[in-house]
Amino acid sequence: MALGISIAVNGRVDRELDQATQVEVYERMGQATTFNIRFQVDISEGDVTMLTESRIDAGSDLSVLVPAENMTQCLVKGPVCSQKIHLQHGGEGSWVDVAGTDTSIAMDRETKSAVWADVADSDAVSSILSEYGYTSDVQSTDAQHLEDKHALVQRDTDLRFVRRLARRNGCLFWITCDAAGVETAHFKRPPLDGEPDAELTINLESPSMQTLDISWDVERPTSIEGLQLDLNSKTDLDGAVRQTPQAILADRGLKDITGDTRSVLVSAPADDAGDMQARGEGALVEADWFIRAVCRTSLNELGRLVRAHTVVNVRGAGSQHSGRYFVSGVRHIIDSASHRMDVELVRNGWGA
Repeated sequence: MALGISIAVNGRVDRELDQATQVEVYERMGQATTFNIRFQVDISEGDVTMLTESRIDAGSDLSVLVPAENMTQCLVKGPVCSQKIHLQHGGEGSWVDVAGTDTSIAMDRETKSAVWADVADSDAVSSILSEYGYTSDVQSTDAQHLEDKHALVQRDTDLRFVRRLARRNGCLFWITCDAAGVETAHFKRPPLDGEPDAELTINLESPSMQTLDISWDVERPTSIEGLQLDLNSKTDLDGAVRQTPQAILADRGLKDITGDTRSVLVSAPADDAGDMQARGEGALVEADWFIRAVCRTSLNELGRLVRAHTVVNVRGAGSQHSGRYFVSGVRHIIDSASHRMDVELVRNGWGA
C-alpha cells in the first residue's frame, strides 16, 4: 500500500489500484462526501490502457479505506462520476483523475411527484431512505401533514426533497459507511453531546496543528418571531423561538454575548404549532454558528482521523477560543508523504 490505504472496487479491496499517487476525500456538513483519486497512466502498444479500465469507469463503486486507531475506517463509498485526463507525449507524466461521490447521488437522479399525507417530515424521510437500502438514523420531527389540512407535496428528487426537510427542521442529512460496506443515512440535528472525538492543540508541547485561523461575526439573529393562522380553526399559531434549541459548545452563547434582541420573522404556511416551531428552530440552528475556524493537521501528528459531523476539543487558542467545536468539514489529502487533514470548524459560543 504505497499510500497506506486501500481502495475497494464494488466492495472488494483491489491491490492493483495501489498505484494511485494521490487521494483526496472531502467531507462537508450536511453535504455529499466527494473523492478524487489520481493514477499515473502509461501508453502501451498505442493505447492508454488505464483509460479503458472498467474498475475506474462510470458507475464503478469505489471505497477509500484507511487504517487508523487499530481499525479500518471508510472515508467514502460511492460511484465514479467523472474523469479528468492529462496526456504527455510519450506517456511519461500522464495521469487520470477519477472523481466520484457517496451513494446519495443515486437519490438525485430522478425527479418525482408524490403526496405525503398523515405523516411527519421524519416519516417521509424514513420511507424514502428505506428504498435505497440505508440503515436509517432519523430524528423524529413534530410537524404533522394531515390529509384534511395540507399534505406534504414532493416535486423534486428524493435528495433535494430530504435536504429541504432537513433544513426546515434544523437537521443535517449525510451518509456514512463502515469498513464492511454498511451505509447509514443520518437525518438529525448536529450531534453536539458526548465527549470530543479528538483533541487539536496549538502553542502547547507536542502540538497537533501548526496554524489555526478563527473568524467570528455576531450580526445574526438570536430569536425568531413567527405567527400564522390555522385555516381550519382560525386560531393563531405561535412559532416564536426565544433561544437556540441546540447545546452551546462554550460558556457563553451568541445571545449572552450580544446582550440585546436580534430577531427575524419566519413566515411560512403551516398547519400546526409544531410545524411553525420547527421552522423557527431550524432558522436559529443555521444562524447559530457565528464562529468559524480552519486548521491543518495530519494522521501522523494527531494519531487519529478527524471526521465531519463530530465534536473536537481545541486547546492552546486562549481562554476565549479554546474548547469544543463542531467539525463542519474535512479535506483528506493522502499521498506518499502524509495523510493531511484540512479541518473546518464551527462554534456557537466562546469561553471554555
